[in-house]
Amino acid sequence: MRIFLPILALVVLCFTIQGCNSPGFYSPENDFVKTDSLFLGFFIGMPQKDFFDHCTELNSQKMITQGPGGSTSVEHKIKGSFDGDVSMRFYPTFIDKKIYEMPVTYTYESWAPWNKEFSAIALFPKILETYKSIYGDDFKVINHPYQGKVYYKMDGKRRINLFIKDDQFVQAIFTDMKVEKRLKEEFEKSQEQKSVN
Repeated sequence: MRIFLPILALVVLCFTIQGCNSPGFYSPENDFVKTDSLFLGFFIGMPQKDFFDHCTELNSQKMITQGPGGSTSVEHKIKGSFDGDVSMRFYPTFIDKKIYEMPVTYTYESWAPWNKEFSAIALFPKILETYKSIYGDDFKVINHPYQGKVYYKMDGKRRINLFIKDDQFVQAIFTDMKVEKRLKEEFEKSQEQKSVN
């Protein structure tokens, strides 16, 4: 089972990185009107077992591979879309055995500290444009104290945050706001109970 997790994650990553014209983005399973959809047929709230089964299928189609980090990283190589080959990596966070959050990173494969043309700053506008064409162009901007300038979009229960993580990586995070709200309420309740005791 541990061998299938990295393969599944890689399959998901592969579909995520493909360009806007990719069939993975425009398939019926990936209807963008649905506010729980992510990419490659994955969606917020997807059961953990279904996630791994889907990754196994995508891996068998040689669309994803295991990324660095062992069984908790899926990788997809995007070629010919961003003025250089890009590696997309992702792996979800599960709450109650369902996808709650999906962090995704993008980096040029030719990245190096001295290669400014392949930095996250150079890649970010291209990823943002791709996200706008897929998820809608109404992204808003906030200045986050730790993450800097964050482009975000909220529709239904899905929130997308997109920002430059560091010199190498562009970071996207898909979050189920309904579960996030519940977790916050549970945390606050537990803190109140601690203060009473």
